[in-house]
Amino acid sequence: MQPFEKSLEGIRAELSIGYETIRVYRAPDLKSLQIGYSISPTGESLTGEKEGDWLKKWIVIGYGECCGDPIFIDSTAEGFPVYTAIHGEGSWNAKRIAVSLEQFGLALSAVAEAAKGRESPVLIDNIPITESEKQTTLATIEHLNPGVDLEFWKILLGHDA
Repeated sequence: MQPFEKSLEGIRAELSIGYETIRVYRAPDLKSLQIGYSISPTGESLTGEKEGDWLKKWIVIGYGECCGDPIFIDSTAEGFPVYTAIHGEGSWNAKRIAVSLEQFGLALSAVAEAAKGRESPVLIDNIPITESEKQTTLATIEHLNPGVDLEFWKILLGHDA
C-alpha cells in the first residue's frame, strides 16, 4: 500500500453541488484511473520530463464529472499536494488546489457544508449559494490551503473565477 492510500480513505468519495460532482477513488481503483494519464491502455508510459508532460510522480485520485478534469497528487512531495489540470489541451498545466491530501479532504468538507440542499442542478437553481456563503467557504479553503489556486474552488461554488 502506498503511503497516500490510507489518507484517501478519510476523504469523502463523492461531493455533488449543483451541476458538478467530484469523485475521489480508493486504492483498489487507482491503477485503472492512471490510463490515459501516466499509462496508455496498452501499458506504455505516457510520462515525460518536459514542460507540459504528465509527470511520473503524479497519481490521479479522482476527477470532476462535469468537465472530466483529473484531480491528482504529487506522490513524492510531503503531504501529497493536490492538483488539477484541464484535459484535452495538448499539454498539462497543473494547478495546485490543496497543500496536502488531508487539507483537500477538509476543503471538500467545507464545500459539502455549502452544498447541503443544493446537490443537484434543480436544487441549486431553487436555492442558490449566496455570495456570503461563497466568500465564507472560499475563506475557509484559503485558510486551510494558503497559496493555492482558488479558481477550482470558485468554479465549484459557482463563483466567477
